[in-house]
Amino acid sequence: MLVTTMRVSKRLACRAVGLARSTYARTPIAQTPADPDAVLRAILRDYARTHPLHGFRRAWAHLRHDQAMAVNKKKVHRLWKEEGLQVRIYHPRKE
Repeated sequence: MLVTTMRVSKRLACRAVGLARSTYARTPIAQTPADPDAVLRAILRDYARTHPLHGFRRAWAHLRHDQAMAVNKKKVHRLWKEEGLQVRIYHPRKE
């Protein structure tokens, strides 16, 4: 019994099935990994809870220097904004 395997290009296979190639290349939602930044988000929420007047720069400095984590400042800023941890500054009205 002779078994031959025939290789078909993705373009031809998708055309035969009637499927867009971009849909074929996309990873299904069930196979996507969970949030890769979940641990960092939890650390930032905890830091914001214990230091309510600190901003993302001081949180980044704490992670970078005190906890020796190699983390990008832009990433900390993005996560800080997404978590809604912005420090609201109260300016009393001058009359």
